Amino acid sequence: MSTPDEHRQPPGEGGPVRPDGPEGLTAGGSPLPPPTGGADAHDPVGADGPEAGNTPGAGTAATEDDGWRRLHPLSVWASTLVAGAFLVPGAIVATVVLVVAGQPLWALAPVPGALAFLALMTYLDLLRLRATRYRVTVERMEVRSGIIAKSYRSIPRERVRSVDVAAPLYARVFGLCSVTVGTGEQVGAGSEQLQLLYVTAEQGEWLRRELLHRGAPRTAGATAAGEGPTPGDDGGIEVELARLDRRWFAFAPVTTATVGVGLGVIATLLGANAQGNGAPWRWISDRANLPSGEEMASFVVGQILLVAPLTLLGLLVSGVLVVTAVAVETWWDYRLTREADGTVRLRRGLLTSVSLSVEGRRLNGVTLHEPFLLRSAGGADVRAVATGLGAADDQKASAKSRLSPAMPRELARGLAADLMRTQDSPLDVPLAPHPRAALRRRLTRAGYATVLALVLAGVLAWLHTLASEAWWEAAHEVEEYIMPVPLTVRAVESAPGWGWAVVAVLLGAAAFWYAVGSYRGLGHGLHPRYLVVRRGMAVRRTVTLERAAVIGWRITRSPFQRRLGLADVAATTAAGEGMYAAADVGLGEGLAWADEAVPELLEPFLVRGGGGPAGGPGVPDPR
Repeated sequence: MSTPDEHRQPPGEGGPVRPDGPEGLTAGGSPLPPPTGGADAHDPVGADGPEAGNTPGAGTAATEDDGWRRLHPLSVWASTLVAGAFLVPGAIVATVVLVVAGQPLWALAPVPGALAFLALMTYLDLLRLRATRYRVTVERMEVRSGIIAKSYRSIPRERVRSVDVAAPLYARVFGLCSVTVGTGEQVGAGSEQLQLLYVTAEQGEWLRRELLHRGAPRTAGATAAGEGPTPGDDGGIEVELARLDRRWFAFAPVTTATVGVGLGVIATLLGANAQGNGAPWRWISDRANLPSGEEMASFVVGQILLVAPLTLLGLLVSGVLVVTAVAVETWWDYRLTREADGTVRLRRGLLTSVSLSVEGRRLNGVTLHEPFLLRSAGGADVRAVATGLGAADDQKASAKSRLSPAMPRELARGLAADLMRTQDSPLDVPLAPHPRAALRRRLTRAGYATVLALVLAGVLAWLHTLASEAWWEAAHEVEEYIMPVPLTVRAVESAPGWGWAVVAVLLGAAAFWYAVGSYRGLGHGLHPRYLVVRRGMAVRRTVTLERAAVIGWRITRSPFQRRLGLADVAATTAAGEGMYAAADVGLGEGLAWADEAVPELLEPFLVRGGGGPAGGPGVPDPR
């Protein structure tokens, strides 16, 4: 896999990299004519480019004679403003606390100290600003930086896969934005991208267009049925694929994160109580004159049908408020468009404005993402299967690939079809069911889980009967140091021993239900341009991947799969997660599907006749 052409030595200190040397070489060694008119003749964002003279702030971000440009000076004051918003109030609070505590001399230190620290950080930012330069030539984007340890990095323009333009609230006040240029390669944390903090909004938009378009002709792209073209930011034609409907925010709380937020609050209270050795609970109990732990536990056990729903309701309400607020901040002003050259552009954000652009030719498919709760409510979201969206970890890569908020499922399917630009949507292709052996395999796992739960329930019931008064007292003492409301041990002590069996039976029923749902979620199919794979119960993903983007196949068989005649047939690709598998498919059926999807790719490894069903493809005997 190719990697960004990066050189960690500063230019002009020996070696082959001389971007601004007297010979006029680019970082790749190709000669450039000497700069004329005070700017690099090959620099699309030079002083003579569209920004010169008509871009706000162009005078403060002056272009040097060799084509290198500075970051905007206001970026220093934006960082200072943010740091001051946190440091100064904290220093004032510290001063008040010290005065109340009778330390008048120490009270004089926090505010001057905070101001001195801000001055130092501002000075260092000014030095960083003077040392940071960037430029875009015909072949590369280059950035040099560093105050003490000098750094020079360059990325060939043909390797640029995505350009993210983000504008946090404090930067937007100054008309600034950050620009992150990614290649989609994961050589190491941060090494797959270049980031500029900060440039003007106009410069960010200009960089986005130039790095992605690469001088391609600006012709109008295909429009979706019933959609009209609109003028783009660059004067071309763009097609709007989706725009925010505020009613979609009703889907935001339909996620396991809603309950997770409430559990997070409980975990925070647990940690605070444990750090205080149980003192917070004792203090609250004494001041509020709460009933004893025995009385509260007895009430909980006696009124479990009332207490459990109320507790769950409290968790849900707190979770709904937080999750909805996060969704509003993330997806406010959401708009997804296709520009004249096929580039798909996503814009969203309330406090932090985000713009993500992906070249149309890098979009190799989509994923219809349906978590269980969202699926039950008839919702889904759409994610990109594209090269160039890789990040240092899977969580960041998943966030960058998301092209829509949660929306009604039919709208999500329509948006996916528009993104794939096909008359007949690959998501409408009938999917072949997987063999019944795949269901037996899942039911076997559920059976093992049920037996384990019953055995564990028996052990706990036996220990319940053996527990002496001394054991319970020790458990109460430990719980008081951990739990903010120490009721769990007393509730367990008061519960009957057969309650463990009820819990085990419920877990077993859930395991079998999950197994059946997981089998029903399996499926694979073929479209003239795409292959389709579906799997998952807790999170169901239906993936469409361009057949032309498949670069290989991986067939894996565990000992249990070999005994049942099953296999995992996975298509490997440079896009998205890198591998998409049809899980637990019949071996002959899976190989026939792979061979039909990409003819001749598996041909050297297949044995025709007798190896598969009805004379289909088979595999040679490994012996």
